[in-house]
Amino acid sequence: LQSIEESDTTARNVALQLLDTIVTPVVFQETVKKLLEFSKSASSNDEFLGTILRMGARDRYALVEDFAWYLLILADISRNVDSVHADEVAEQFMDIAVRVSGVRPYAVALALSLLDGGAAAAAAGTGEEEQVVVAGGLELGAPMIGACAWVVGEYHKAFDSPVEASYVKAAKALLEPKHVRSLQPATQTQCIWSATKLFLGASEVAPAAVGEVRRLMLVHLPAFVASTHVDVSERASLSLHLLAYLKEGMDPAQLASSAHLLEEPMLPVAPNAQQAVPLPEGLDLDEPFFPAEEVQQAAFAPVRADPSDPYTLAATYKDDLGLLAAQEAPRQATPAASSGSKGGDAQQSSMFYLNSKEAAGSGDATADLPADAQVAAPSAPRDPLEQMREKLAAARAAGGGAAKYEVLRDEVRAPAAAPVPSPTCGAGAVAVLAPPSDKELSELQGRLWAVCHSDSHIRVYACIRAKNARKQQLRIDLRCERVLDAEGSDPAAVVAAVALRLPPGVEAQEVDALGLVSLAAGVLQDRSPKVRATLGTAPFLTPLVFELEGELRYSLTRAGAAEPESVAVPMSIRLPSTTFLTPCPMSEDEVATYIAEHQSELLHQQAAEAMSFSLPGRAADEIGMELQGLVARCAGLCHFHGIQQQAPNQTRGQKFLLVARSPSGSASPLPGQEALPEAARIVCLCAGLPRDGAMDIRVTVKSCRKDVSSSVGAQLAGTFKELVEGRLRIAS
Repeated sequence: LQSIEESDTTARNVALQLLDTIVTPVVFQETVKKLLEFSKSASSNDEFLGTILRMGARDRYALVEDFAWYLLILADISRNVDSVHADEVAEQFMDIAVRVSGVRPYAVALALSLLDGGAAAAAAGTGEEEQVVVAGGLELGAPMIGACAWVVGEYHKAFDSPVEASYVKAAKALLEPKHVRSLQPATQTQCIWSATKLFLGASEVAPAAVGEVRRLMLVHLPAFVASTHVDVSERASLSLHLLAYLKEGMDPAQLASSAHLLEEPMLPVAPNAQQAVPLPEGLDLDEPFFPAEEVQQAAFAPVRADPSDPYTLAATYKDDLGLLAAQEAPRQATPAASSGSKGGDAQQSSMFYLNSKEAAGSGDATADLPADAQVAAPSAPRDPLEQMREKLAAARAAGGGAAKYEVLRDEVRAPAAAPVPSPTCGAGAVAVLAPPSDKELSELQGRLWAVCHSDSHIRVYACIRAKNARKQQLRIDLRCERVLDAEGSDPAAVVAAVALRLPPGVEAQEVDALGLVSLAAGVLQDRSPKVRATLGTAPFLTPLVFELEGELRYSLTRAGAAEPESVAVPMSIRLPSTTFLTPCPMSEDEVATYIAEHQSELLHQQAAEAMSFSLPGRAADEIGMELQGLVARCAGLCHFHGIQQQAPNQTRGQKFLLVARSPSGSASPLPGQEALPEAARIVCLCAGLPRDGAMDIRVTVKSCRKDVSSSVGAQLAGTFKELVEGRLRIAS
């Protein structure tokens, strides 16, 4: 923590990285407080705030014990409206509300407090002050406004009593402020739809607030309907149609049943369904829906007329120097002066007159008024965050300490398909498999460490990580550890200067002048930190398993020896056959056409793998709902593009097509590396059959070479095994 205050940027960054690694739940809160203090005094606070967010989100918030406190921290960070972490703060705020059900009442109250505080601040601003409020006076980043709106709308049932007042306050904060209509279109639609959820939910939870929420929506939604953003206008129109359908005076029971409109899952629509809709005559999609708004430049804005300033010098000086801005408010607030103060008024109206302390003291016209006649200055609104801190402290004092929260640390996924098929998505419809996010893929890849060398003194591990196809780079993480319990090991020996020499023809960005990648520069005590090696992928042309044969070097000083001896031993890093594949997006028709045209020349070799997994206690329908996500993760890890033929009944067999493109190139310095034909594709048919307590998967791979089909099929089968019952298994 002392090193974080260093002026040296390198020392500060290293200290933050170490702090991110060694912090524990016991000291997490104190560490966050220190980092927040440093961030407020630093010229650039993004590195401090980024460290807080990384620590908080690590392992699904494993360091966070008090989630209400952490939500306050996120709200505090969100006041840095220009921070590069604004989107991450908003995402964590919503993610915690989803994963931690016990903190939702506080999350909803905090979100409403932030929205209501911003609305009050915006309502207080007029003229130029309003622009300040809209731009930054809210002290709340735009992504956080959208996150608060979503939390309020999604979990409105968690409002504290009196719920009727909370519903009305939330509807006002979402629709009434003018600054909402200046936000990004996505944020505006979040506010509109959250207000609609409040209206539908109020009929069931707070019937007394339905009328006022309806009135607010009818008053403010037309302004959103007139928006030039199509999404905003469409969402506001839909909300107004719902209000018209759910008429005022409707039977309360029928009105309460409308709350279930947003609880039913949406049915899927075939990707090509829009193509079947005929284009109406006279509709030109290239023509803008609304004329472009011309933003008037401030330099050419008309200046207000002022009888006391016929040459408009006052407005000019006000814009350029700001001299009259401070003079105008006292002059307007001062009542008409007496006849004996004519000279004083003339002086005060001059922009070049400098008041003396005595004149300033005697110039207050309200000073001589009685106390009951003076108008009290409005008090500044209280900080909503401070109010929420006080509320939390009071709740903790009354409840005997921090609450214990249950956290849903598994990934929250939508069902693979709707329980009832839509008319446009029948048995023959297909759907593109949504690939896992980069974050999820990185987390899964980070679990696949493998031993690439082990002797009586040292053991080295490797992990194949992210690949950048555009830059033709592959990242491999390496680390080494001292061996003390193997046969022939010497605990008294000293191992140092561990490095890796890659084979000829393979280049890495991290090599030094001697062509070595350093794994441990000094003495290897126990385990070295992770070291990244970024390899160029251009020499790897064949989609087969490749053993990257390198040389491991280190110095060994045995007990009693005066000089260290140099050790050089072979080391091999195994690169799977799918490492260098690239997803090839194709529709089902395109795949069928490709197979028909190239069956005899590019797809005449195939290999099959069959697997059967035991899943005791799992029902067939439950397994069927998870099968799509399982295949999508396997396709993402093996660099395939996937499409699924959706079946009406998920408990029956499901079929998937996976397509990938092999690397291209002319020649490689590595042995055995020969590119496949330019038009070659690797096509895989994956069939899954869920059963009660078990699941069968069959993988058939087609390509132009038998060894390629066999190697790729074996890698896909191994990945499925890891996902279902190995290191990549997600706990159910």
